[in-house]
Amino acid sequence: MSYPPADRKSPVRGVPPGFRGSSPLGLAAERLAAGRYGSMARRFAEAGAERRDRNATPDLPRVSLDPRRLNPRIHPAAIASAVQFADFLVVLTAGVGLLAAGSAYAWPLPWLPAVTGLLILALMTRRLASDPARPAELARQSLAQQIAEGVVRALAAFGFALVAAVAVLQPDAAERGPLVAWLLLWALAAAAGIVLVRLVLARLLTRWRAAGRLKQMVAVYGSGDLAERLVKRLAGSRGDVEIVGVFDDRAGRGPVGAGLRELPHGTTGELVELSRQFEIDRIIVALPHSAEQRLLEILRKLHRMPVEISLAPDMVGFNLPPKDHAAFGGLPLIDVYGRPLSFGETLVKTAFDRLAAAAALVALSPVLLAVAAAIRLDSRGPVLFRQNRYGFGDRVIQVYKFRTMRADAADANGEKQTEANDPRLTRIGGFLRRCSLDELPQLFNVLRGELSLVGPRPHAISMRVKQRRNEDIVPDYALRHHVKPGITGWAQVNGYHGPVETERALHERVAYDLDYINHWSLWFDLRIILRTCLIAFGQRRAY
Repeated sequence: MSYPPADRKSPVRGVPPGFRGSSPLGLAAERLAAGRYGSMARRFAEAGAERRDRNATPDLPRVSLDPRRLNPRIHPAAIASAVQFADFLVVLTAGVGLLAAGSAYAWPLPWLPAVTGLLILALMTRRLASDPARPAELARQSLAQQIAEGVVRALAAFGFALVAAVAVLQPDAAERGPLVAWLLLWALAAAAGIVLVRLVLARLLTRWRAAGRLKQMVAVYGSGDLAERLVKRLAGSRGDVEIVGVFDDRAGRGPVGAGLRELPHGTTGELVELSRQFEIDRIIVALPHSAEQRLLEILRKLHRMPVEISLAPDMVGFNLPPKDHAAFGGLPLIDVYGRPLSFGETLVKTAFDRLAAAAALVALSPVLLAVAAAIRLDSRGPVLFRQNRYGFGDRVIQVYKFRTMRADAADANGEKQTEANDPRLTRIGGFLRRCSLDELPQLFNVLRGELSLVGPRPHAISMRVKQRRNEDIVPDYALRHHVKPGITGWAQVNGYHGPVETERALHERVAYDLDYINHWSLWFDLRIILRTCLIAFGQRRAY
């Protein structure tokens, strides 16, 4: 059906020009307008124009992000941890300062004030709350709320410590007087310091918010009425959310709401690719809950990405009053998938990796130099070899290794796995592989933040098992990339090292990798490192 130009005048009053011609809707409107029901005709025609506008499928902008405009973002949990640490330093400094100023006590403290002071410091180190939404809420509080909460928390620690010390230790009147006076001065000084910390925090939050460093990068999946309502609600969420795009494999088949047309659009594949290039914080799926099968299929596709995935509420959820100071427009989102490690666990693991890798490089530097000299004397070519492998979130990284093959046989993408008596190996290459000495340069990858000491081993990007892709063999294969890959792993210390020759071997390796991810702890990492050191020189399968 063709429509006349938009600027053409309609000879019938009350009928928009786009509705003249052979359209049944337009003919009906003309007949009504020509009669005595002119106002009804106008409403009828306007409704038809709106429907035609929604059914149009204009060229939608494609999703793309310019890395130059993305400022480094600050995680809310990092802010909460920094504030808690600053409060602890303020309380400690205030107590030490009072002792140095010659208050009721002097150093070394008697046992009663010493126990009380240690209890206060211990209470100040406790976590703010176990609720994972608490750090984000701290960044949205007003200055008065931040000051009140910080001061009350500190004074509660002083009060509880005083009551506990008096109740348990039962000091006499001569001891209680100096103790109360000292704690009162300490509490006042600590409260003043905490107020100063909150003033600095408020100034920093204002600066970071203006620079966009507190925004969460959110992708919306869906292009219907539910997605349009979600985008509208997110747009009014105090500017702490940036929508990177609207994604839907069916977006080009049906109507797209007017509220979504200005946003970048893409498919599921483009969303997966975008997550490999940029850190997306959350994906909100805005599809009707009644479409159960499609919803489950979409969630399975999206789960391969290491991001928070939530379901938007159905239509009734948008009619509920929003929560005060809540993220995402106060909507009651349904969390479906999350990251396997929390921010605190990731911070601990990263700190341990960097410190241990730096110490290992210093301790093993004579070994590294000796191996490098042996490779140089053994064959022509570079000492180090770089191979493209999959890292965190399916992102391609270059992993360093000592070169164990002839330089002209280098396989940067791992198209062919090594095998027994591989003719590509140099004379020293087999020894380095059997002793895992070729893996030592990956300590530099750990320092660069690309690898962890312990984690699922990174596979080459062209690795195949019986000419089949790994994700075609194991449906949950991508889940092993939800943490950083490691130099060693739970599968390796259980006998799964060297090339992957069968589909069953790949299934078992992935099962060990997912078991490690689901049960991670720092002690677990230490156990794997110790077992790796014990078996490194005894393995025979690493060729």
